[in-house]
Amino acid sequence: MFDSTSSNSSMLKKAQAGDKASFEALIAPILPRLFNLAFQLTRNHDDAGDAVQDSVIKAYRSLGSFRGDSEVFTWLSRILRNTILDEFKRAARRYEEAVETIPEPLGGQGGHDRSIETRHEEKELASLLKETIDELSPKLREPLVMYDIEGFSYEEIASALEINVGTVKSRLSRARETLRNKVKNRGEKLEGYLPKVAEERA
Repeated sequence: MFDSTSSNSSMLKKAQAGDKASFEALIAPILPRLFNLAFQLTRNHDDAGDAVQDSVIKAYRSLGSFRGDSEVFTWLSRILRNTILDEFKRAARRYEEAVETIPEPLGGQGGHDRSIETRHEEKELASLLKETIDELSPKLREPLVMYDIEGFSYEEIASALEINVGTVKSRLSRARETLRNKVKNRGEKLEGYLPKVAEERA
């Protein structure tokens, strides 16, 4: 339930009526917790601060739709995670960039000796991977991007997403399987680009 003290309820009503001071007073006690969550997700103080600021602005603009059926922190943390996840999605482009810099994923001639057709095929595959990542549900995409692209550990992801390590591994496995199914007709080439299974990473 919403932080159900009468003072908080009163502040919420005033904030929803356009009282900015009431909104600031309402969220002030939870800003440190929001920053801690943002830092767990971004591992960068500046990025965490920016994410919190952006999330607070979004929350203020959508305050009228908040019905008070959850705690303010829960509501704001969802906005924060979505804000950061939008940034993580942009990081998926690194798959394409990484593919373009791999000398020879298939074990043949490398670098400049590769044919235009081969380079085009690799770029096409990278684009397919990015597209597939974007199509994943948030609960699968979030741990995949955090682990395979951003380099978070299982424990860090579990803490940030408030799930256990086993669930993190399960979602990673499902996300990778979805990627493989999407490009199953090109499985041999895919092996050079798909993230390695969790157990293989030290």
